[in-house]
Amino acid sequence: MKRLLIMLVLGIFVSLQASAQDNKVTLSYPVGFAIGELSDYVKPSSFRGIAIDYRKMVNDNIGVGISSGWNVFYEELAYDTYAFENQAISGKQYRYSNHMPILFNSAYYFKPRSAVNPFASLGIGTIYTRRNTDMGQFTLEEEAWNFALAPEVGMLIEFANEFSTSVSIQYYNGFQAGNELDEPQSYFALKLGFEL
Repeated sequence: MKRLLIMLVLGIFVSLQASAQDNKVTLSYPVGFAIGELSDYVKPSSFRGIAIDYRKMVNDNIGVGISSGWNVFYEELAYDTYAFENQAISGKQYRYSNHMPILFNSAYYFKPRSAVNPFASLGIGTIYTRRNTDMGQFTLEEEAWNFALAPEVGMLIEFANEFSTSVSIQYYNGFQAGNELDEPQSYFALKLGFEL
C-alpha cells in the first residue's frame, strides 16, 4: 500500500510538471496474466497493481520517456505436504510474487490529431521481482533483477479537450537472471488508464 501511495503521488507530481503539448503522462490499472515459470509458481491473474508512463514528445508522432509500475500475483494453496530440497513441510501455502518494472521507453503515435490514436511502444530496462512463499510462521523469500523488454500496443481515446483514456496490452519479458530467482519472470498486462 505504501508503494501504491508513492506511485500515485509521483504520478500527480509529474503530471503537474507536464504541459499538454510536450508531454504525455498516463496512470493505468494493469491486470496481469502470468506466463512461463511465473505461471508455474502462481496461476491466478493479478488484480493488484498500478502503472505510470511518462513520455516527452519529440514531435507529434514520437515520444520517449520512462515507465514503472507494480503488479502483485497471489495464490493460496490447500493444506498439503510440500517438498523443499531435502525436507517436507505440511500446511497451507500462500504465494506472493511482486513485480516492479523500471523501463526507458519510446512510443510511436499513428494518428496524433485523431480522437482515437493507436500507438506502439517498446520499453527496455529491468524488472525487480520479490517472491514470498509463506507457510505458518515460515517464509521463503527470493529476489531477482531481470533484464527486460516490454513491447506494448494500444490506443488513446480522447473524450474532451486534454482528457484521454488509454487501453493497451503490454508484454513484460523478463530474461534469465544469475541470482537466487534465476528463471525468466514474464507476464502480460492489460492496462486501462487515463492521461493526466
